[in-house]
Amino acid sequence: MNNMIATLEIVRFVAAIALCTALFALAIYGLYRNIKETAEDTVREELEQAVREAGRPVVKVEIQTKGKW
Repeated sequence: MNNMIATLEIVRFVAAIALCTALFALAIYGLYRNIKETAEDTVREELEQAVREAGRPVVKVEIQTKGKW
């Protein structure tokens, strides 16, 4: 009887370790997805801004002066 109780306690302990490991992995994966989505949004916004700025006409104005002061 004691042998069976010890075995069940070991199984319960291993199951608890497995659960903690799975929860930790899930938390890390959630952080990874959050960081990835934030990075993708930032890149998308910067790309859209670059495209808008590239569509604007560029006007260069130069002023030339004649003579000496």
